[in-house]
Amino acid sequence: MLRKAPALFGIIYKAGDIYSSTRIVSPVYYANSKYAPGLREYIEDKGFDAVVSTHLFPMEALTAIRKKGGFNIPCYGVLTDYTCIPFFGETKLDGYFIPHEELRDEIAKCGIPKEKLFATGIPVSKKFAVHESKAAARAALGLPADKPVMLIMSGGVGCGNILELCDTLERCSSGDYLACVLTGHNASLKQSIDERFASAGRIKTVSFTKQVNLYMNAADVMLSKPGGLTSTEAAVANVPLVQMLTYAACEAKNIAFFTSHGLSIRAANEREAVSAMWSLTDDKQKAEKMRAMQRACINPNAADDIAAKVAEGWI
Repeated sequence: MLRKAPALFGIIYKAGDIYSSTRIVSPVYYANSKYAPGLREYIEDKGFDAVVSTHLFPMEALTAIRKKGGFNIPCYGVLTDYTCIPFFGETKLDGYFIPHEELRDEIAKCGIPKEKLFATGIPVSKKFAVHESKAAARAALGLPADKPVMLIMSGGVGCGNILELCDTLERCSSGDYLACVLTGHNASLKQSIDERFASAGRIKTVSFTKQVNLYMNAADVMLSKPGGLTSTEAAVANVPLVQMLTYAACEAKNIAFFTSHGLSIRAANEREAVSAMWSLTDDKQKAEKMRAMQRACINPNAADDIAAKVAEGWI
């Protein structure tokens, strides 16, 4: 749906947001409560000391388990967008780890008691906090050391008008560069880009890879849609960031948070995106200012902090 009908997804998300404001138990809760007995049996059979969920659906199932009673294993939720998502407020867990202290009031208004909210940041893999030098990262990936490198993240399934973006980049760029387009699992997008742009040698496609962190280290600038996790990974990797909004919903709130804190530049269209990427590539002072804001605002150790607090029974 994100790829084929992003506007429709935004409408559905907005409808969910409106439904949540009624405080009526949602169909989402009832749907996820159906597998709650099996989930409870699994948790109890495995003897887990605590449960941590990073997705709304299991949070809903855990809430259903709690309502049945007799289940005392601590359960926690992790919010992975910079806003309170629809139906989040109807979950009833022991505690919640949220992306930033500034979101506490917004999330509390959704129905979560403030005393259950702990501003740790969004957890990402430790590898994003390991900053290889640009030269070392490029050498490891076989990328050129003598020209600007731009990283374009299309999302795991390929979101946004990437072909138009590549065309604009080619038409509006006067200097030499290499753009690495990570196409994820979208083989047709990769083929289309290769057919149109590979011969010029300035746009290189990369299928699904586990070396995203290295590509971030190698890049002078990165362009991405504003998903909560990807945005956080970029900030932890400390790469200058341009964001394009491919659909509304939670990503609108993500991009608002990032741009308002100087963590990224928002581009309304492909031409603005290309202009912003070159601006951050050419203006080292501007890029470093953004990187400084990323270091100040985003916690690179959120995963460790969450694990430590759960293990210590801090809540």
